[in-house]
Amino acid sequence: MNAPSSDGTPLLRPYTEHAEHHAHTAMRERERAAADAAAGLARLAQIAAQQQVAAAQARLDAARAQVDAADTACLGAAIRHWHHHRTATPPDG
Repeated sequence: MNAPSSDGTPLLRPYTEHAEHHAHTAMRERERAAADAAAGLARLAQIAAQQQVAAAQARLDAARAQVDAADTACLGAAIRHWHHHRTATPPDG
């Protein structure tokens, strides 16, 4: 029952105000937790992106090393071919 107190205010008002205060506090804590979760997810996304960039850089470095090795092998073959033909062919004269 909501009988008035001696000053005329309902007796339930202090309980309602108390409940509203707790609800407001809980809502602020929920908003803060949601913001923390969003920041955590953003950080995880950033870390994942950094790891993807690092992995791509490693693949690029490996590809460059393969190209360098192939270039060296081709240059070696070209030099051997040139040298073989230079020494095997009699001079024109």
